[in-house]
Amino acid sequence: MQDLNPQPSLPRLVCFPDPQKTDENLRDLALAWESVVESGMTAAGPETERLLQAAIEKSPDDPALLSALGFFAQKKGEADRARAFYEKALANDPTLIDAAANLGVIDAFRGQLKEALTLWTGAFQRAPGESRIGMNVARVYCEAGRAEKAREYVSRVLEFNPDLPEAKNLLRHLNSNPPSCKN
Repeated sequence: MQDLNPQPSLPRLVCFPDPQKTDENLRDLALAWESVVESGMTAAGPETERLLQAAIEKSPDDPALLSALGFFAQKKGEADRARAFYEKALANDPTLIDAAANLGVIDAFRGQLKEALTLWTGAFQRAPGESRIGMNVARVYCEAGRAEKAREYVSRVLEFNPDLPEAKNLLRHLNSNPPSCKN
């Protein structure tokens, strides 16, 4: 049998995966697990949080990791902790849709509707296919008595999601006389 030990004349052999990409792989793995949890597999939550914590230690300013940690804190009812993660994520990347949308939810539940609207309208402009964000904006405008503005946002939602029952229903109520916010 031939000796498989490398000889000094062989080129440098490398391991798989490349050790230089370990940090990046951990990040990607953590974010992949987070998407599994977001899709409904809540049993993966503890492992996801463990991986996210390990990844954030290596990249403390990574906006995607910060946003994911904010999501987990928010799901656990830790609004202040979630807010801190989302704010740091948005400071590092102000275009993050999920961080803006979820921070808007925290603001809205605290009665800070102006702040929530600012976050949601910006996020919805960047991602008009995100119907839930557009519906949040429409509901706030509707409750504020601004039916025309609410109608504008519901119509935009329906451009991207024409079969969304809650949007069709709200639009029907907004088009009634007088306009209503029933949904």
